[in-house]
Amino acid sequence: MIPPSDAFRAAANAAARAYQSAPPFVHYQTTSIVDIPALKKYTVINREVETRTSDDYAVLQDLPHGQRQYGHSFPLIPTFDALSYFSINFSLHGHNVLSSVTLDQPITFSDPKPSNPDVAVITTFLKYYYPTDAPDSTDAIRHLIMQPLPSLTTGNKSDFYLHDVYIDTTTYLPTKVIYTGPKITFELDYTMVENHWLIDHAHYDRTLVGPLHIGTTHFSADATFDHFTFPATPNDPNLAASPPPAH
Repeated sequence: MIPPSDAFRAAANAAARAYQSAPPFVHYQTTSIVDIPALKKYTVINREVETRTSDDYAVLQDLPHGQRQYGHSFPLIPTFDALSYFSINFSLHGHNVLSSVTLDQPITFSDPKPSNPDVAVITTFLKYYYPTDAPDSTDAIRHLIMQPLPSLTTGNKSDFYLHDVYIDTTTYLPTKVIYTGPKITFELDYTMVENHWLIDHAHYDRTLVGPLHIGTTHFSADATFDHFTFPATPNDPNLAASPPPAH
């Protein structure tokens, strides 16, 4: 079994390759449950989504015969690479729930090279995390616990960091990725559909602090993805246009 740092490097490279080779269009259905107990809001959203993966431009159709709109994939694009640099946006306007996860850059690693020809052994490490094997790791699924290092957290305004990565040891693609923070959890489960690496479950919960740190509001969003298809050309002609038309 390779060291944990090498396993993470391999998983990040595999995830980046899968993301970069995503099909041009993905059609799917999602059921998303948004729960805000303090506001007594419990909303179930059933949507059919068709997305252009090159720029995450999508048509969102509320099922069975509701609103039709254009924007980012909902609740996030299923080809998303969770081992990348990204940001999360979430908004609730009345009964219209919108969200997006913006991927800034996939994380990739190059093969280490010896400093001189006499070097026989190369030891790798990660600059921002210290990974260790969890007790439930198996030969089939490697579970890494990721400890963020001061090189990442010092002066960093982020309120959540990578905590768990589950890796298929055959493909080295992640099967589950979890980010945590004092007031946030972001969890993604992956599956393979027709040789495409896709999210089939996502969970996001967060506690928001009120002005002057008075009062808190907790909300959660839980989503499943299914009925995936991969059309060569989009069913909605607006997705064939580039740049996206104004709506």
